[in-house]
Amino acid sequence: MSKSSSHNNYISIAELAPRIKTGDISPVDLVQSSLDRISQLDPTLNAFLDVWGESSLEEARKAEQAIASGGYLGPLHGIPVGLKDLIDVAGAETTGGSKVLEGNIAKSDATVVTKLKAAGAIMMCKLNLVEFALGTTGLNAHTGAVKNPWDTTRITGGSSSGSAAAVATGMVPIALGSDTGGSIRMPASLCGIAGLKPTYGRVSRAGVLDLSWSLDHVGPMTRTTEDCALLMNVLSGHDPLDPASSDHDVPDFTSSLQQDLSGIKIGIPADYFFGETTDPEILRAVRASIELMANNGAEIVELSMPWVGDGRTINLGIIRPEAVAVHEKMLAEHADQYTPAVRARLQTGYNVSAVDYLRAQRARQWFNHKMAETMKQIDVLITPSVPIQTPTIAACTPQPGVFPAGAELAMFTGVFDVTGQPSHSIPCGFTEAGMPIGMMITGHPFDEETVLRVGNAYEKLTDWHQRQPMDIPTTN
Repeated sequence: MSKSSSHNNYISIAELAPRIKTGDISPVDLVQSSLDRISQLDPTLNAFLDVWGESSLEEARKAEQAIASGGYLGPLHGIPVGLKDLIDVAGAETTGGSKVLEGNIAKSDATVVTKLKAAGAIMMCKLNLVEFALGTTGLNAHTGAVKNPWDTTRITGGSSSGSAAAVATGMVPIALGSDTGGSIRMPASLCGIAGLKPTYGRVSRAGVLDLSWSLDHVGPMTRTTEDCALLMNVLSGHDPLDPASSDHDVPDFTSSLQQDLSGIKIGIPADYFFGETTDPEILRAVRASIELMANNGAEIVELSMPWVGDGRTINLGIIRPEAVAVHEKMLAEHADQYTPAVRARLQTGYNVSAVDYLRAQRARQWFNHKMAETMKQIDVLITPSVPIQTPTIAACTPQPGVFPAGAELAMFTGVFDVTGQPSHSIPCGFTEAGMPIGMMITGHPFDEETVLRVGNAYEKLTDWHQRQPMDIPTTN
């Protein structure tokens, strides 16, 4: 047993790993601490769909023995991981948060799971999500809404809703999410954690349910930027099982992490992200963060990007037809098993003609060229992650004759699913109502190192990422 067994729920992987290596913290105690916290908080928050208590404790015992015998595998060895329920684990159910796939037992591990296991990580649970990841609010009429730990009347954001709530409350130290229109970065922003959408093709999607194959990304959701970097070292690399997988060289994502902001050129778009439609409290927090970075060595470059709002339109123009193509057979056979809101959302894809889809893909080429030309003069773009304050669950719940809130959440994030650039949300403040505010750092394709460097440098200057939600109603 460890010399220090509890209260490890909010310690970062970067801090846990050396203590696990020396035996100061036991993987068994770490897993048990997570299990205890899940049983305490999840009846309120509803972040988990399946928890593998016995098997994760058994894996933790094996990890502890291996480490004690000198077989330490690296920073993820003995660390429990939560998985959004789009990701296959052999022998476990992958439902996509839908009744349609109840009883769908995975025959093999997703590539990201294979890589995590090889690094010694412990697969602990499947996490709640929007049905088939098709939605921005995190609500799911089939599995139930995930509650925001900062205010349980509010949404977590989607679609990686359970992943965000689980990490924000220390129920798991790290989780994986997916991002097609912002589904890692939106819930990361609303729950006050770090969430990285890597470059398209950087992380394999083999064994992960498709939503929109030309836009889907898998990435880490953690408490700190440094932990995202540690996870990227394990998750990245070419995979022949994923046709979109890149063979781009994989760096050590922690190599530039400790550098400061000196010489970093930060682009600030004058248009769209900082317009009148963005909440004033969010604007103030992000602008204050930019000023702080400018005072600590960064160079600020104002950019004119009047075309950038087209990105979300292109994003939707591609998601809808690709999503209905993915679901065509299941819709034909099991339409009644989809929740009505998601079925209706999918069926809008039937209204998109082949010509319109091709127009969207052609517009995407034009848009990506514009973005690449603009980015030549800077290292990263900094923007708000979302334009609005966190809505309530009630306001986002579909009601007859009322347009639900929350559709605007993906206005900013979806832009960078179109371009496939690495894009990272980190906490940068709180609203007067006590809800987290997220700032998005977006870099050049395959330059996650600079994005992570900027995120880590900002975290060293602030303590937003260290704050913890309190007063969560519990069953105990």
